[in-house]
Amino acid sequence: MTASGKMRFGGFFDGHADLGNDSPVRAILKLAVPSMGLFVFNSLLHLVDTIFVSWLGEFPMTAMSFTGPVNQCLLAMLECVAGGSAALMGRNLGRGDLPSARHVARSALALLYVFCLVSTPLFLPGISNALFAGIGAEKAGGEPLLQLCWLYNMWMPVMLPFMGFTYISNTVLRAQGDTLTPFKSIALANTINLLLDPLFIFTFGWGISGAAIATWISRIASSLYLIRHMGEHSAILVSPWLQPRDRLTAYWKNILWIGVPVALTTASIALGMGSVNKILSTFGIRAVAAWMLGLRVEELAFNFVAGINTALVPFIAFNYGKRDAGRMLAGFKAAYLLAFILMCSMGAVIYSFPQVFLALFRPPLEVRQMAVNAIRASVPAYPFGALVVLSCGFFVGTGHSIFGTLTQLLRSIAFRVTAAWVFATYFEFSRIWWFQSFAAFCGSFVATAFFFLVHRRVKRDFAREAA
Repeated sequence: MTASGKMRFGGFFDGHADLGNDSPVRAILKLAVPSMGLFVFNSLLHLVDTIFVSWLGEFPMTAMSFTGPVNQCLLAMLECVAGGSAALMGRNLGRGDLPSARHVARSALALLYVFCLVSTPLFLPGISNALFAGIGAEKAGGEPLLQLCWLYNMWMPVMLPFMGFTYISNTVLRAQGDTLTPFKSIALANTINLLLDPLFIFTFGWGISGAAIATWISRIASSLYLIRHMGEHSAILVSPWLQPRDRLTAYWKNILWIGVPVALTTASIALGMGSVNKILSTFGIRAVAAWMLGLRVEELAFNFVAGINTALVPFIAFNYGKRDAGRMLAGFKAAYLLAFILMCSMGAVIYSFPQVFLALFRPPLEVRQMAVNAIRASVPAYPFGALVVLSCGFFVGTGHSIFGTLTQLLRSIAFRVTAAWVFATYFEFSRIWWFQSFAAFCGSFVATAFFFLVHRRVKRDFAREAA
């Protein structure tokens, strides 16, 4: 959106879409292509860290696996605010209320800064050790593994405010139909991280802490890029320096009403991952490391779905504000068709050549063989997992994010953890990895049922308002 408040038009893949007038397929594609690049590059921040850290040995690689669920819980707080504000801004823009959309953005950033304080105890090794011991790190690798977990995660408290600013800035841009600027900011961060990781980890000898420091510096660079360029692309300007006179708490309740279920969705995924780590730790650190590598490869594929979902949420929210249920449904169908094609294609490549992807991490032979089994057992469920992700995006865009939370709670905890325990207890070890596909299959059925329920409710509400 330009400063005048009108949607921008440009080339087909320029990252700008008219959310109200472009055909659903065209709008989703125009937003999704840069968004997919955004998520691929965002994932590369973690992937590059994992690759270089894995070269340090099995213990650092396993530490990355245990820090993953904890960091995902922290990111859940950011997604809580970003998800709630995205829906509110989209609705206000759909109604043509730009001043309210600007106020939502400022209020969201203030709330996010408050949430960042939650991570400060990670500075303290005693609290960090207790936390990671509770999720199985001590059982898997003892005191040395706890030390590595602390050395990596102690940098999160200073990193989160910069990540939070980029989350809100990118949400503001996407709500106005711009996904290209966020893509450029994360591409810059990746370039810096890729250059600094080997320098800090190996040349300076900082080890796993070097990976975290490199990521922190790259996040600062991304924030500075957005501060410099937002004025060129956005009618909603976000400054990291907030003024108390702006009534910064005004939209907190509304943001949390939509955003808390989004955060619980992400937190449930983290809790499920942590619980699976604990189950796998009974088989030793190599099983945990193989699970982590399998997730990293799967994450590469699902970044494309995440990018499509990022395009879908503002499209749904904008047309929800316009009260156009038919256009919302058409947008969802277009998004899933694109996701289905991509996931089937990516899944075929990953299933056929898992060794190519795993070679990046240089795992020991036993870990590599386990990871191949984990990857191939997960690939058949890729299209079903995509349906779960996009259904949750539809729920967020309509303000019914609680249904996404219920779906992910069932998939990540009720289905995944239970299946992991059953497979670990009653099946030979080589077959344990099928718990991932089982959880995705079951989750897709739940997501479909909730989708039809929410869509009918939205149509009924629109019809009642029209009458």
